[in-house]
Amino acid sequence: MSFVTVWFVKSLKPMESKTSKIIQADSDALIAAVFDIRTEVFVHEQKCLPSEEFDELDAQAIHFLLFDNQRPVSTGRIRKTNKGIKIERIATLKDSRGKGFASEMIRHLIQEAQQRYPEQTYFYLHAQVDVMPLYRSLGFEPYGGTFIEADIVHQAMELQLN
Repeated sequence: MSFVTVWFVKSLKPMESKTSKIIQADSDALIAAVFDIRTEVFVHEQKCLPSEEFDELDAQAIHFLLFDNQRPVSTGRIRKTNKGIKIERIATLKDSRGKGFASEMIRHLIQEAQQRYPEQTYFYLHAQVDVMPLYRSLGFEPYGGTFIEADIVHQAMELQLN
């Protein structure tokens, strides 16, 4: 294991917050909260079409919600694919941004995936180019060229853990 990998894995410990908590969205009510956040962020703010935002993969993915003071403010999902673990649909409500919730969510998704799929060490995602610094700060590196997804420029990024 390289120093960087050891450091990264150790840095994945959850950032405990007295006000935030992440849980799996495993009920209709919790999934509705996930979809409410994604609707607000992707459909209303970013003007994505609902048909592009909500897909058949929602049924296959494992969804999570981050609560701040018992209010759902951030979400994300993971899927196991032939390639590895795909991290998707990271969204934080506008009034809750800048508080580290997206980073906390991504760390949690990686930890959950490691527990559920210990043989999987490859993580990847499609980052909106404006958010690439967030993913870089968590160890993800870009690969390939940029592309358009839902009328927004994206960059594929990856993280290999050993």
